[in-house]
Order: sequence, then C-alpha cells, then structure tokens
Amino acid sequence: MSSEEKKADLVLTNAKVITVDRGFSIEEAVAVKDGKIVAVGPSADVETYIASDTKVLDLKGKPLLPGINESHMHAPFFGASRPPLSLDLTYPTVQSIPDMVAALKQKVAEVEPGEWIRGFGWDQSTLAECRSDPSKLPRKWDLDAVSPDHPVAFTDFSVHTLLVNSKALEIAGITKDTPDPPSGEMERDENGEPTGILKEPGAQALVAAHVPLLTREEKKTALVTTLNHLNANGVTSFTDAAIGPGGEAFLYGVMSDEFVDLYQELLVEGKLSARVAVLLLLGDYGALTYEDLENGLKTYKIPANVDKAWLNFPGVKIFADGIPLTYTSWMNEDYVSGNAGHGTSVIPGQTDEEQRDNLIEMIKLVHRHGFQIGLHATGDRAIDVAVDGFVQAIEEIPGGDPRHYLIHGDFISPQKAEIMAKNNFGIAMQPFISVMISDFEPTVVGEKRAAYEWPTRTVLNAGANLTSSSDAPVTYPNWRLGVQAAVLREGLVSGKVSGPEECLTVEEAIRTYTINGAWQDHMESVKGSIETGKFADFCIIGDDILNVDPHEIGEIPVLMTIVGGKIVFDESGDAFI
Repeated sequence: MSSEEKKADLVLTNAKVITVDRGFSIEEAVAVKDGKIVAVGPSADVETYIASDTKVLDLKGKPLLPGINESHMHAPFFGASRPPLSLDLTYPTVQSIPDMVAALKQKVAEVEPGEWIRGFGWDQSTLAECRSDPSKLPRKWDLDAVSPDHPVAFTDFSVHTLLVNSKALEIAGITKDTPDPPSGEMERDENGEPTGILKEPGAQALVAAHVPLLTREEKKTALVTTLNHLNANGVTSFTDAAIGPGGEAFLYGVMSDEFVDLYQELLVEGKLSARVAVLLLLGDYGALTYEDLENGLKTYKIPANVDKAWLNFPGVKIFADGIPLTYTSWMNEDYVSGNAGHGTSVIPGQTDEEQRDNLIEMIKLVHRHGFQIGLHATGDRAIDVAVDGFVQAIEEIPGGDPRHYLIHGDFISPQKAEIMAKNNFGIAMQPFISVMISDFEPTVVGEKRAAYEWPTRTVLNAGANLTSSSDAPVTYPNWRLGVQAAVLREGLVSGKVSGPEECLTVEEAIRTYTINGAWQDHMESVKGSIETGKFADFCIIGDDILNVDPHEIGEIPVLMTIVGGKIVFDESGDAFI
C-alpha cells in the first residue's frame, strides 16, 4: 500500500470503539478516507494513516459506536410537531389537563383571531387526572374555556387520538347526527354529542381536512428541524415510515408527497445530514384499500437518479389495525374492558374473514411489484394475518430478498416469530413506547397479555431480525432511553418491571439500533457496524454504555455525530482536539 493510499482524511484515536461486528469486538481507533472506513484497530496501527493534513480527534477513552439507525419514525411529522410549527404538549412540559389549558391560553393570546392552533404530544398516561382515572380524558369543554373562537387540533403522542374543541367541530360540520366513519370512532357523551375525541385516522380526517396545510417553506423547516434533532442524538440513518400521495390530507400534510421533493432538494443542497429510506404511502393514512395500492403502484413515479446511499425508496406502507390503548388493535381474544370486543382491522371488509382475505391480497399485490412491505400490526390477530400474507406472497413469487417486516408487532406469538425468522422477515419495535404504556395495559388486555407485550426476547430467540426505534413523534428519538427500556422494561409511572423474561442485554439492544436496522435497509454491507469498507457513520457518547448502571443509560449525552466522515453535530467542547 502506497503512502498516498494510507493517507486518511480523519482519524479517531484513543477511543473505546464498539464495533458491533459479528463478535462485538472492542477496538481503539478508526481511520476514514473519502467518507468510508479504511482501518479499525489499535491506536498505534491506525495512527500510521495520519498525514500532515489529516484531521485527528483524540476521544480520550470515550465510546465510539456505529451511527444509530432509526428503523421507524415519521420525520416530517416529528419536525412539524415541534416548535415553532406546533404547541409542545409532551411530558414534562404538560403534566395535567390544567397545564394543557394554560399552554393553549398563552397561545391564544399570541395568534391572529380565528387562526387554527395545532398541538402535539399529550399523553393520557402522564396527565395527572388520567393516571388516577383512565376515563378522565381532556375533552372539548376543557379547550372551549380558553379558546371559544380559535379552532384547536391537539394530536396525542400515539397519533391515534385527536382532541378538538367546539369551534373545530363547528368548522368541520360535525354534530350529534354525524355518523362514525368506516375506519374510526368519534367519542360521544350520554346525549350523543361529540366530546372532541376522535380516534383513528378515519375519524380524525373529519376535522383534519379543514386544518390549513403546511406551506412548502414550513414543510422544509419541519425536515430541517428533524435532522437537527436526529443528529444531536447520534442518528445517521432513518426510515421515514409513510410519505406519499396518500398523506396529502393527513394532519395538515405532515405525510405529503411534497416531502419526497424536499428530501431531494436537501440532498442537492448538501443539507441531508442522515441517510433516508422512505416507505411510500399510496393511499389514505390508516384507511388504505386495495384499489389505492393498485392505482399508486401503477402511477406513482419513484424519483430517478437519486444517490441511494443517501435517499432510497425501497418499500410501501400498509396498515392492518390501530393500537391497544384505544381498543383498536385487532386481537384474537376480547379486551378485558371497554366494549370493543377483540377490536377490528382498518382493512375494508364486513367480517374478520373478509378483512383477512383483503389484507393478504394487498400484501401479495405490493410484493408482486417488487417492493419491501412495512406493515403496521399491533394486535395478535393482525400479526397472524400479516405473517400469513408475507409467506403467501413469497410462495407465489419466490426469489429475491424482500425482507418484509412488521411495524410494532406488539403481541407476536413465538410461532409467528419463528416463521418470520425462517423466511427472513423482520420486526421493528419501539422499546420506549413499551415502558410508557405498560402500567396501563393490564386494564385493557389483562395482566398476562400486558406482561408479554413487546416480546423482544422471544423475537430474538426465534432468530428474527429485531430493530428498535422511537416512532417519533410518538416518542423523542433518544435511542439511549430505548436501550434502557429494552434492558429494564420498567414502567415509567410505577417502575414495575413488565415481562422480565423479555429483557434484552445492552449488547443486544445496541445491535437493534445499529446493524439490525442496516439489515432492514438491505445495507448491512455498508453501514451498521464499524468495519473496514463501510460508511464512516459514527456516534460518540459521553459514558461507557456497556458498564454504567442501566438506569443511567438514558441520560448518557451524545458528544459528536459523524456522517460520511463529516461532523454534523458537535457538543464535545473541543475536548477531542
């Protein structure tokens, strides 16, 4: 090797390099040239790549990990849910209904008369009143008290419930005589009057259609906001799990097809600071039909001549059901409370059998067109049907390596997990959501099912590819909190461990945020671990994640993020120079 060939652009030395290679080996240093790793090993060996103009960072023993791969999130929606585009209703900013009302009152004083007020992130599990009484949700009259003339649309953390005030209902033309849509529920009081609670996309759309869409400038602001937050958390790759023509009308356009153009624009401008895989939404969010998919697959044009190392369109999004907390997961057994029976699918059909057949046909259709499928399924009945559909699809057209995957997969059985592993399918789970809801799930699905929910150990033991993610904006994209949640499974409210037999080790959890996410993207040969020849995507953190008390993992700071050999976030304070 010539001296010129050994010259590196960047060398990171005196580090604890957590390579996440097959053996999870620990090294000391990394050399980078032209955005790729050219050497990994002892500092003395790697330092031979240092030339006069090589940038050298002495990490002083700090851990260096592969860049974090967010395998499931909604990037535009996350950016739009943060200030300045939306009122922050997340915990701990809002901890009670009076807190929510006070935030709204302040916003009313700041906006023009009659202007819509958007907010995001309220969570019944963290509102003081709801913790003591789960039936005590914020409702329209709480908002009316301070905002009688401004229409208000507050989306909850899960995105499955929308809270609106009377003015918003009036603008939407919703009265007690308005029927529930086919794929959603409008909560009513004892007199049949809407309470302002709209569950699932079909019901939310009744109001969302009247909320002004984000402008193109606001949409770009949303993406840039998201990239800044992701880079600050060590994220170098992510899957945007639903944008396209089916997202135009959902919640002021946060899943709009226009974001495809904006991603390309940021790439051309050199401002796309993370690698993006997009799941296309080819029909109405949460109310997708076979006809939607068929038309979208025939007519939608995927951008050509895009650098796939940075921007790729590998898959299509399908929804099978909702979430347990709103009794909208499609379950095999009835809920233990409420009047939802075993829930239902959002797939059209008059019976479970019709919905099953229709979902399987939708899966086979997308597979025939050569796309990877990311399928939202939380209930065990939805999961069973989805897995059966995946298998039938590859039996009908074998070959290739589609790597279809479940999104969430809350109640996947050991048997279905084994089938997923056998057929090289994956599962994208969200460990921090599990600890957010674990204290409340027993009243919904019973103690046994609640303890099993999010069976990460079961999935790994079956040999299926497991990824972890935030589902932002559902939770903030702090992967350290996700690792902590996966390792401890301690409910946020009670601290009670839910399903201790499903806990992961720190090493396993890190893999789910790195190399396993790269596998989902069909890119494990070029990212996801620190090995020669791969992209120089790194996350440098402030404490030894492998040895600290697991309760402290969530608070470990990210000091620096590097993507393609370039520093995109730096809070090291020149400590590494």
